[in-house]
Amino acid sequence: MKRLLTVVLIVLLMFSVCACSDTSETTQANTSTPEATEEPATAATQAPDPEPEQEPAQEQAPQMEFATEGTYTLFAVLNEGFTVESSELHMESDILLEEGGTGSMSFDGDSMDISQWVLDGDTVSLTMSDGGQADAKLHDGILDLDLYGDGSMVLYFAQDGADISGYEYTTLEEVKAKNSGN
Repeated sequence: MKRLLTVVLIVLLMFSVCACSDTSETTQANTSTPEATEEPATAATQAPDPEPEQEPAQEQAPQMEFATEGTYTLFAVLNEGFTVESSELHMESDILLEEGGTGSMSFDGDSMDISQWVLDGDTVSLTMSDGGQADAKLHDGILDLDLYGDGSMVLYFAQDGADISGYEYTTLEEVKAKNSGN
């Protein structure tokens, strides 16, 4: 784990230099225009209101069920408040959780065995063959691997078919622009 962590830290060094701890410019996409247009016409158009509510329920119904065991591929990295796609950082990493509580982790061609993994609620605790340990939150086929245990650096891994559309990314150029005044 120490060897993999060292490789991760070296690759993320470029990202860390660009990022700062000011996260006050985090954006959220919350729009309420559909509700605003429906409110004035509620009495006249009550029949269409249930239909839009049914559509999201239908979209959620076919949600995939994921087994804990399987291959998880890195898709993003959170560092100092910025989430950047792993492809932009030129990072490749996979976690394989096998039946029986073992597996492996690879990072940019370097691989290490996972001597034990344990699922406790929504937390997967990983023990690497060198004795290093890390916890990851598991939800809907996605592992949020918190490297330091404090949320300052999180590696996001997903199984094939997991919905990662809810993640908002910052490009390295945007990180540089936001930090140019600091």
